[in-house]
Amino acid sequence: MVEHTSSGGSHGHDHADMAGDIDTMTVSQLRGWLKDHGVTGTSGMRKEDLVKAAVKTMRSDQGTASPNIATGKKSTTAHSPAKSTPSSAAPHKTASGSPPAHKTVTGKKTAHGTATPRTETGSGQAAETAWESGHDDVIDLLLSHHEQIKQLFSRIERVQGQQKQEAWEQLVRLLVLHETIEQQLVHPLAARRVPDGEDVIESRLQEEQQAAEDLSRLYGLGIDDPQFDDGLIELRDAVVEHAELEEDEEFGYLRENVPAEQLIGIATAARAAERVQASGSPSAITERVRGALRDAVK
Repeated sequence: MVEHTSSGGSHGHDHADMAGDIDTMTVSQLRGWLKDHGVTGTSGMRKEDLVKAAVKTMRSDQGTASPNIATGKKSTTAHSPAKSTPSSAAPHKTASGSPPAHKTVTGKKTAHGTATPRTETGSGQAAETAWESGHDDVIDLLLSHHEQIKQLFSRIERVQGQQKQEAWEQLVRLLVLHETIEQQLVHPLAARRVPDGEDVIESRLQEEQQAAEDLSRLYGLGIDDPQFDDGLIELRDAVVEHAELEEDEEFGYLRENVPAEQLIGIATAARAAERVQASGSPSAITERVRGALRDAVK
């Protein structure tokens, strides 16, 4: 995709041209473009909704900013260093266009989500992507987990006593469930399919290992320990950063390049693990979830 930039005050592209460019972006590129233009809350949106949000944002920005179409990603190849696209300095807005209370801009991201949808071998037709199928797939499931995890972190910070303990137990279970599903079902697929996949997944696995160690340490401390709240904040920041990297470097590419039926099939196995009634230590929950996943994929 050619990025449209302005220099010397010459813009050279009308509204219709830019809308057309937005419509041809991949899901990952749309999310990156929206984030660079200050729009948050897009992680669970499908492509058609992302396009609408991008067009709405573009219209609201007309006359106040140059019409740059940026992906917010780095393009990486095996033979050339990555070059990052400039990040917009626009204040954050939600997908509906209204600004939230906090206006922080992360200003990062790399991605492997720029490839075009793959073609089925011998079919001569592009494989249906998951967002086109109209059915929830494993990416939908994991994105939902990301949002629930963020909400639980926020709740634990707000409440006390029994409510805090219950929210903490829910968070422990969901974090373990989420990471085990990824490690057993999704990361191996991404390692094979994503460009530089082995390196990408190795980084994610290292982050998950560190998070697992921190989670176990906090579980051992308990919510009443004086060190718990500070440790929880550190865990939250690491988990949120990890989730954003997964969405940018892994999930978008899988959704654009893996057939919908395969991602939906993986979601079926993952939901079998979700139904497991597991509680207790992170290690105990991990064993129960792994067992459920093994049974689901037999």
